[in-house]
Amino acid sequence: MQRILYLLQKEFRQVFRDRMMVAIMFVAPVIQMLLLGSVMTTDVKNVKLLIYDADKSFASRELGRKFMNNPYFDFIGYTESAAAIHEALDKWQAQIGLLIKPHFGRDLERGLRPEVQLVADGLDGNTAGIALGYAQGILTSFAPDVAAIQPVKALLVNETRLWYNLNLESKHYMVPGLIGLLATIVTMFLTSMGLVREKEIGTLEQLMVTPIRRAELIIGKILPFVIIGFVEINVMFGVAFLVFKLKLAGSYFLFLGVSLVYFMTALGLGIFISTLAETQQQAMFISWFFMIFLMLMSGFLTPVANMPEAWQKVTYLNPLRYYVNLLREIFLKATPLEFLWNEILPLAVFGLLIFVASAMKFHKRVN
Repeated sequence: MQRILYLLQKEFRQVFRDRMMVAIMFVAPVIQMLLLGSVMTTDVKNVKLLIYDADKSFASRELGRKFMNNPYFDFIGYTESAAAIHEALDKWQAQIGLLIKPHFGRDLERGLRPEVQLVADGLDGNTAGIALGYAQGILTSFAPDVAAIQPVKALLVNETRLWYNLNLESKHYMVPGLIGLLATIVTMFLTSMGLVREKEIGTLEQLMVTPIRRAELIIGKILPFVIIGFVEINVMFGVAFLVFKLKLAGSYFLFLGVSLVYFMTALGLGIFISTLAETQQQAMFISWFFMIFLMLMSGFLTPVANMPEAWQKVTYLNPLRYYVNLLREIFLKATPLEFLWNEILPLAVFGLLIFVASAMKFHKRVN
C-alpha cells in the first residue's frame, strides 16, 4: 500500500508539472463542452412562416398571433392568396405556410371541424418534420386558449404530452452524452500517453528494478486518472448546470458509480494502446482510431435505431453505447438502479474483460 501511495504522488507530480497536460485535462474539456453543447443541436428555429388568412375572423387572427409569437417561427407576413404561399416555397422565401380556410371562426364557434392547412418545404425533411411538429403543438393548444377569451362549444382535443424534455430541446439529449464522451477521451488518452511517456523517457525501466510489484504498478498508474476522471465529470456537471441550465434528475452517486464501472473500459483501452505504441504520437493516433468507432457506434450523435439492422447488433459490442444510455437515463429520467441492470451488467463485463486482457498484455510486454 505504501508503495502505491508513493507511486500516486509521483504520478500526480508528473501530471501537474506539465502545464500543457493540465490544460488538456481541465481547459480543453470545458471548451469542448461549451462549444459542442451549443453547436450540436437538432433544434429547428427561425423557420420562415407565411400565413394566408381567408377567414379574417377573431379566431383566425388569434391563431395567426399564436404562430407569430412562437420563437421557433420567423413570421414573414400575410399573403392574399394560397397560390402566393406555394410561390414563396418554390422561391425559397418561406419554409412553411399556414392556410386558414374560410369560415374557420364560425366552425370553431359551432363546434364543427374548422379547417387549416399546413404546407412545408420538404426539401429539408428534418426541418420540415420538426417544424410541422411545432405547428401541431400550437394547433393542439389553440382551442382551449380561444375558449378562454371567446366562448366556443367544447371540442374533442387530442393532447400530446411529452415527458422528460418538455420543449424538445436537444441540449437535454446531447449534454449527458457529451459528458460520457469527454470522460472517455480524458481517461483513455491520458492513460495511454502517460504510460508511453514513461517508456519514452526510460522511467518505466527504472520502476521495473524497484521492489514494486506489477499489480501495484498498474494500480498506481491508473488510479490518478480515475480520480482525474471524477474531477472532470464534476467540472462538466458545473458547465451543464451553470451554462446550459440543466438539472440532474437522478442520483448523483448512481451517476458516479456507473462512471466508475465504465472507467474500467476506458482505462483498459488506454493500457492496451500503450502496449501497441512506442511514442506518444502513435498513442494519440491509435486512441483516435478507437475513439471514432466508440463515438459513432454509441448512439451519441444518431440514434442506434436509425442504423442498418446489422450494425445495430454490432453496437452491442461497444461499451460506450451502454454508458451513454445510462447517463441519459439517470440525468433525464431519474431511472432507479433496479431498471438499469440490463445496461450495467454488460458494461461491467466488457470493462472487466478489457481491463484484465489489457493488464495481462501489459505484464507480458513489461516482462
